[in-house]
Amino acid sequence: MSSSNDPKIDPIAAAEDEALLLPRSPALIQMEKDALAEQVRESEALHIYQDFIDSMSECNMTGDLAVWCDLHALPFTVHLDDLDSIVDTHDHTRKFLEMLTELVEEHGIDQIIRIGDSAKRIGDDQIEGYHTCYLLKNGDEVLEPVDSRLRIQKIRARWRVVEVTNNLSNQQYPYIRPMVSDGLQTSHAIKSRMKD
Repeated sequence: MSSSNDPKIDPIAAAEDEALLLPRSPALIQMEKDALAEQVRESEALHIYQDFIDSMSECNMTGDLAVWCDLHALPFTVHLDDLDSIVDTHDHTRKFLEMLTELVEEHGIDQIIRIGDSAKRIGDDQIEGYHTCYLLKNGDEVLEPVDSRLRIQKIRARWRVVEVTNNLSNQQYPYIRPMVSDGLQTSHAIKSRMKD
């Protein structure tokens, strides 16, 4: 009696088990190894990225200017819907933190949470990631969440922001209050407009 006629054997599972025993080409094996290695790299990148944005949130709540500045490389770039700024002194970094501190005090914000969506390594010393930032009071959103794309780079053994993109329609940076828009500008769109 063949296994296909045996009611105790699941024919689909048997076919899958049989497929596992078939010889696989070296190219297929390498593709599987590469895919697994990429999953490990992305998982590691997201872990590093989440730790970094957690540090940003903690710093925002304490208002520690020295730590906040240390999280940013100089120069770094800021991209909003229609604005590209090169920040080459920590004066703008300080003004941004002051604006956020004022929002925290004005609205009684007791928690700033950034949740990483995805991250990938760009070379050995850079990670690009996506996250959403929530400003909360007693667990409720006080302001609209802000979506962000950050590029962080390891400089002198520390991760630092080298580029930030936010879904904001503000016409200046730093701004007085975030004006949330529909979505992030793509990296391609930003590169194109910066060439002009």
